[in-house]
Amino acid sequence: MSAKIDYNNSELVNSACENILNFIQPGDVVTSVGTHKWWQFWSAIIHYGIQLQHRRFFGGNSNWRSTHAMLYLDKKNTFSVEMPRAIFKPLKEYCLSEMFIYRLQLKELTSEDIESLKKAATELAGENYDIGQIVDIALNSLLGYGHQRRYKLFDLGRKKKVCSVGVRAAFEYLYLKNIKTEESRPGKWLFYEMNPQKWSQKKIEKYNGTDVEVTTPAHFCNSDYFCDDFELVAQFKNGVQVTEFNEYILLKEEADIYKAVEKSKQEIENGNYLTHKELNSSINNLLK
Repeated sequence: MSAKIDYNNSELVNSACENILNFIQPGDVVTSVGTHKWWQFWSAIIHYGIQLQHRRFFGGNSNWRSTHAMLYLDKKNTFSVEMPRAIFKPLKEYCLSEMFIYRLQLKELTSEDIESLKKAATELAGENYDIGQIVDIALNSLLGYGHQRRYKLFDLGRKKKVCSVGVRAAFEYLYLKNIKTEESRPGKWLFYEMNPQKWSQKKIEKYNGTDVEVTTPAHFCNSDYFCDDFELVAQFKNGVQVTEFNEYILLKEEADIYKAVEKSKQEIENGNYLTHKELNSSINNLLK
């Protein structure tokens, strides 16, 4: 059973923030897996719908679980587009969530680049969440148009964005202001070229170049489907780095298995020969 998320526990929150700050840098993208109470019916539907869309786009073997994307700027300011509007929130307000930290690989961000990201986020902050855009994404997906291209039906305006679209827009603003030259390729910056090892040639010819408005959290999580635009830096759950947690569980399981084997050897030495079924039962009891 997973540990209870308790943001009122200041010691736990401070420890989680300290752990995360050892890895995270300004300009990193944070994706998270949405959680909800059993009675929060609509939240469950939204999260399931987002994950279903990710699986349809990238496949069941992809990193499809994240349902939200944010742009980390500093420990007091993470740009997040969420109901009902785009805001800046401190790390301490989401440090216990199941989260993934992704870092841009297309260039090393300078202080000037970070300022451009902040400016873009500031322009979007305070804008209402675009319900129409959610409908657009859903309908485009249902109609078969939502893979990489946008067919605008209901979205409400240029500045209103949903979570991953807001993050993508900030990076495209950075590209436009700091990077793009007359010799630069036409079109957008991120997720522009599709990896031929991940997509069929037919899809590449049809969908190459991802529209900003159809960017999902899974685009950041599956950059290897494009040109490795981002790289996974770390994963946390309840403020603990997941790899460390997994190593702890693995070591514990190995220790328990060793105990089970030694117990069985002792039984045999004592003349208590176990049947295969009894041996399995003995091991399973020890591992409970």
